Amino acid sequence: MKKIAVAFGLTMLSAFSLFGFERGNISLQWFPPKTPLISFPWETYATSSRLEFQNSNLPPTAYPWSEGYEDRVTVGIRLGVEAPFLEIRNHEWRIYAGSPFSLEVINDFFQTDTAPIVNTDFWFGMRLEGIYYLNTGWPGNVAFSSLPVYHESTHLGDEVALAMAENDPDFYRINVSYEAWKFTLSLDEWERDDSPAYNLRLGIGGNWNSDGYYNLPGPSERGSTWNEGDFYPSRRGMEYSGELNLVIPRGFPAIGKWIFQGGVEVRNRILFDYLSASDEKRIWTVVASAGWYRYPEGFLGRKIGFYTRVNYGQNPMGQFREQSGYFVFATGISFGL
Repeated sequence: MKKIAVAFGLTMLSAFSLFGFERGNISLQWFPPKTPLISFPWETYATSSRLEFQNSNLPPTAYPWSEGYEDRVTVGIRLGVEAPFLEIRNHEWRIYAGSPFSLEVINDFFQTDTAPIVNTDFWFGMRLEGIYYLNTGWPGNVAFSSLPVYHESTHLGDEVALAMAENDPDFYRINVSYEAWKFTLSLDEWERDDSPAYNLRLGIGGNWNSDGYYNLPGPSERGSTWNEGDFYPSRRGMEYSGELNLVIPRGFPAIGKWIFQGGVEVRNRILFDYLSASDEKRIWTVVASAGWYRYPEGFLGRKIGFYTRVNYGQNPMGQFREQSGYFVFATGISFGL
């Protein structure tokens, strides 16, 4: 009965939108072209696509081709998309619902033996966003963004896993896979106009899984030197984040139609520890970026741009989130919301 009620509600909702539902000052739009809040390319959970050239100060933990890794350039490719469902709005507020998806691959492209894929991360879920306009100078609005449920999974590259399993008796592979949630409050979101925005975002997140962020390795996922009792399960923990973003559409440092966007994201996350029974430590990670972007009208407001970014703290690759002191310098191009 519950499924029938949900299906009926969605059918009626889509029917209203097909006829351009509008009642008083409130309008409903099915499949809106833009989200209320923009996705910055440097954010951990962004849906903008990007192609990056990266350089790191450390090789990933136990990486088979670690020699010279810090002298090589790796290639990062992220494909992101936002599937919009609906938007309800009036002249004072907007409420949005959609479904984001992101896939990111790190390729040791200039490793001369095999050019392996190092790590693949992907996540998808449901998104709810809302913005309320204020009659003030700053902030111009107050907003929220929520991922009430999303799934994240990470995978070690096949060539990396095979090389480790064949050549290293201490090899083990951890299956990082979990369902989680995230909620963010923000001030002064950019309105895609000529006014600058000094955007502040504060976020909190957690895990829905009772077994935490990862699963223990089975017999085929660990080397001969390990026993089942040598590994300890994930311990649950909250994650916290903060962002300060700047958007300048006109004037220095904007260049013509190229809008300047820069920002800093700080994130406090669990530093994975598979080999200790004590509580896992927390670690701060800092990401900073600056770049120039355009919003062509023919792309429904989807930006294209180029940027640089730096990352210091926890290794951002999902299969290596036990590694700290990891620094990345990257430059690239992006496309997306």
